[in-house]
Amino acid sequence: MGKPLRALIVEDVEQDALLVVRELRRGGFDVAFERVDTPEAMAAALEKESWDVVISDYSMPRFSAPMALGLVNKRRPGLPFIIVSGTVGEDVAVEAFHAGAHDFMAKGKLARLVPAVERELRDAALRSERSRMQEQLLIADRMASVGTLAAGIAHEINNPLAVVTANLDFVLDAVAKLGEELRSAAAARDGEGAEIGWIATRLREIEEPLRDVREAADRVRHIVRDLKVFSRSDEDKTGPVDVRRVLESSMRMAWNEIRHRARLVKDYGDVPPVEGNEGRLGQVFLNLIVNAAQAIPEGRAEHNEIRIITRRDDDGRVVVEVRDTGSGIPASVVSRIFDPFFTTKAIGVGTGLGLSICHRIVTALGGQIVVESQVAKGTVFRITLPAAKADAAEVPSPAAPPASGRRGRILVVDDEEALGIALRRILSNEHEVLAVTTAEDALGRVSQGERFDVILCDLMMPEVTGMDFHAALLQLAPAQAEKVVFMTGGAFTSQAREFLDRVRNARVEKPFDAGSIRALIHGLLR
Repeated sequence: MGKPLRALIVEDVEQDALLVVRELRRGGFDVAFERVDTPEAMAAALEKESWDVVISDYSMPRFSAPMALGLVNKRRPGLPFIIVSGTVGEDVAVEAFHAGAHDFMAKGKLARLVPAVERELRDAALRSERSRMQEQLLIADRMASVGTLAAGIAHEINNPLAVVTANLDFVLDAVAKLGEELRSAAAARDGEGAEIGWIATRLREIEEPLRDVREAADRVRHIVRDLKVFSRSDEDKTGPVDVRRVLESSMRMAWNEIRHRARLVKDYGDVPPVEGNEGRLGQVFLNLIVNAAQAIPEGRAEHNEIRIITRRDDDGRVVVEVRDTGSGIPASVVSRIFDPFFTTKAIGVGTGLGLSICHRIVTALGGQIVVESQVAKGTVFRITLPAAKADAAEVPSPAAPPASGRRGRILVVDDEEALGIALRRILSNEHEVLAVTTAEDALGRVSQGERFDVILCDLMMPEVTGMDFHAALLQLAPAQAEKVVFMTGGAFTSQAREFLDRVRNARVEKPFDAGSIRALIHGLLR
């Protein structure tokens, strides 16, 4: 069996083309070829097939090697191009080489053909490898740039998002407590509290959309966190996760994209919890569901379908499939869809990062993500994840910690004034809370003798950072430096990362929920 070779032969005389093919076969090539003798036929051949080499007669009645070379340079630059001619004129040969031909030989000396083809195939492979390496270097450079940008954006988004989530938690808690008090009051009035009961019902109706907003804010937090996979890999805690619950949440988030395009079908099999991270899996599922919806044009939703399937495979792993009846992905690009910055969407619609991030998240969790697609028929994304260990899956969710038993004195240091106000709202029922917007103000209070049980301090602030504040406290009041808890929306400098690796102080990532910050302070006071 010879070496496979796909040769496009530009020749108007069939016998001459067969001589070329015979010579190649004598040289050990298993040749598949097509003969063309017009620009139209050659353009069509270049469009429909991938060729290893083009071998062209120099002069033909309706076509010529220079014209053929021009088509190759336009459509398949770098494709080896060898010219054969009845006579070899030096000036003609030099002109052909300048135009991009790789070799020029006489028809009577075809013995040179096989070595020339072998040399050009080697050179083409080297050019392809160099091009691939250059592309990888460009991608690496772009990813490094995205990483720096992503960490900075994360910090800027997480600060206001922390204000949103903290205040939402406060409002949700207040609405829930007020509703409970009203329901108790209505029950105590033995049927005469209808108006109070109506208000309690309305409060419960308000509570549901507030929880949806809180959930959406949490999704934003995870999206921002996933951007940071290009700057450095943050290790998130993993544990047993119910994929169906995460899928339900993701489908609610994507419903506006789905409802005008397709019917949503849930085909849930009985599956155990997976070992994963709820926020990261939510980002994966949301991305795949939105992609499925966007692969289907708007209108005729009743004729299209997005099907979500959960099942177990033969090895006991959990399989989640997102199927759509959309436009499908061409076979020529399916292998690239998980590459960073590659997208099949129109310019301005897709960044080419979504599926790459999904791939990173799933593989980091010990799973696999694969795709099957047919143009005009649809696409299937299949995620396989390890099931959670039986003992881990049976552990109930921890209850909220009880009150600490003593009222602590808390100092909040953050240049985002609204965040200080929000923290004061959610903590002031249990603790005395003071909020300042500069490290200088906080240091002034400590220097005047004030002392705090916990100091919640932003890591990255203008002028005096949390790192500078901590260093000053070590000189001014070392015991107070131990009380500092660093709040960070993204430590995006090497100095900040090195600092956090070095100090033993607790830290909390923005945005945080009210329950976690209360639990943190409870633990520190205890």
